[in-house]
Amino acid sequence: MPPHIVNICYSLLHIGLGLFGFLGRYMERGDFQYTALIPSALGLLLLSMTGGIKNDNKLIAHLIVVLTLLWGGMITYVLFKNGLASNRVSIIFLTIALSSFVAMAIYVKGFIDKKKQKRATADQ
Repeated sequence: MPPHIVNICYSLLHIGLGLFGFLGRYMERGDFQYTALIPSALGLLLLSMTGGIKNDNKLIAHLIVVLTLLWGGMITYVLFKNGLASNRVSIIFLTIALSSFVAMAIYVKGFIDKKKQKRATADQ
């Protein structure tokens, strides 16, 4: 799967999970927890960079990988610091952490494949 398609899916997942967490908190407790929108904001940022990764912009591609790595690491740290529970927040955090590391692996594999393809084309 091409990295730009993975980026779209990853971004939409974050937007959806952030909104789910935000609305779930409101429905459950009747208050707004604006920090639940952080994944949605990150998803929108990454979604706006999809064109750059599709057009082989190396700076944007590396920025997406770094953001994904930092975000996945931070979410994993918070998840294990607070302990695994069976509540909605832990499920959202676990989904975000797993999707971050899967997306990162696919990004890196896509970049390696693209580099191999360029080398093969240059050798001919």
